[in-house]
Amino acid sequence: MRIRGINPSQALLALALLAALCWNLAYGAELRGVELRSGPTGTHAELRLDARAEYKVIPLANPDRLVVDLPGTRLRGNLALPGGQGIVKNVRSGQPVPGTTRIVFDLANPTVALAPRLEEGPDGVRLVLQWPGDGEADPIARVAAGGSAAPAPAPGPVTTVATALPPRVPSPPAVDPSAASNDATSRLIAGMPRADVGSQSPPSAVAAATTSAPEAVAPATPAPMAGGAAPVVEAAPPPAPSAPPAARPRTPVMTSSMRPLVIAIDPGHGGQDPGAIGPGGTYEKHVVLSIARELARQINATPGMRAHLIRDNDAYIELTQRARRARQAKADMFVSIHADAALNRAAYGSSVYTLSTRGASSQQARWLADRENNADLVGGVRLERDTLSSVLLDLAQSGHMKASQDAAQHVLTGLRAVGKTHKPNVEYANFAVLRNADMPAMLVETGFISNPDEEKRLVDPGHQRRIASAVLDGITAFFSNQPPPGTLFAARAAAAEQAGGSP
Repeated sequence: MRIRGINPSQALLALALLAALCWNLAYGAELRGVELRSGPTGTHAELRLDARAEYKVIPLANPDRLVVDLPGTRLRGNLALPGGQGIVKNVRSGQPVPGTTRIVFDLANPTVALAPRLEEGPDGVRLVLQWPGDGEADPIARVAAGGSAAPAPAPGPVTTVATALPPRVPSPPAVDPSAASNDATSRLIAGMPRADVGSQSPPSAVAAATTSAPEAVAPATPAPMAGGAAPVVEAAPPPAPSAPPAARPRTPVMTSSMRPLVIAIDPGHGGQDPGAIGPGGTYEKHVVLSIARELARQINATPGMRAHLIRDNDAYIELTQRARRARQAKADMFVSIHADAALNRAAYGSSVYTLSTRGASSQQARWLADRENNADLVGGVRLERDTLSSVLLDLAQSGHMKASQDAAQHVLTGLRAVGKTHKPNVEYANFAVLRNADMPAMLVETGFISNPDEEKRLVDPGHQRRIASAVLDGITAFFSNQPPPGTLFAARAAAAEQAGGSP
């Protein structure tokens, strides 16, 4: 029997759509919350999901807004959306098609957001969105940048006394209480016999009484002259106003004509290669991935910088491919993150290593390089190098050796603020992961996972944030001293040079 107005194909399509909707509701992800905050580095938004989900980010103009579509994701009931913060004026939600949740960020200006990323944590998955900026809406940031919390009134025309006033006898200045007090003290001291002054008061006391406020002491009125004529007293001219301090130039901000500094972050090991394993069963590959993600988050929150993660999941990548991926991303620096291990469980502290094709700085550096280079054997890759590739690699690296050493020294200095370093200086050895890097490159050992105490610290999110911040401080210091052209760091260095300061 056929239902009037509905043919079988339409009924099947409706049933399919209903089934798809029910499947999405039963198995799809759930948007549990939306967080929004702003600070000196820009505006930061996080969409909290209970599981990994597909997403699509659509920037729109007139008016400016950023749309995030989450196919197969449902919105938690009675979800409260945050109010405006920073560049985001308002946050709205909708459903463009059944089974798709849409979040709309209304923007105050057409600032381009950084590349979105998914971050996994113990409470689920977060989709992170960031709009960079220097925090000009913050009055404290404006003052720190050389501005002011409120605009100052425009100065009026300046006239001199000679042109503004006709010639006449100047009148004495108005007497304030402090000047009158100093005047009385001066007359009292002047009327005292010199012998008494010298015998009763030490010279230091008299000097202190007469010089406590020399600019505020009014001249003492002299006694009347013979014949009752009063002497003519000329008032001292008021002090010339001091020139206002020169206004500090505003700190340059990121513009469309500048390119961001790209920092390639390589979490060591991964997949079938667990790396070192701590006494508590902690895998190096998991620890370094967490630290690398935190470092990427902090870099992306820094104006003028952008992070590129070589791996963002538990996957194995050949050592020869890691630096190549950094090259494809046009990275300005390559940082490989690891956790050290030693037979001596008491060994502790962080270290920083650079590439050397002509030997190692120590036996430990040589042993560490051999251990890290064997990772490709675990991954099933056969290491092969011929004479030509060795020569080409040496030539490619020769121009970056000094820069790598300088950058590594800055990072090692930053790590000293977190805790004791294992070695006082930057070490070097023939690390395979650094051989193909044609940019400043280093390998950072964040601590000894073989040490039970350091193993606990390495899995602590707070300690991971401090390590990432220390590495970022070193990277920032290096590029502030050696800024590549066309970057925000180069613009800041030029502004500082014009102002006669240092970057």
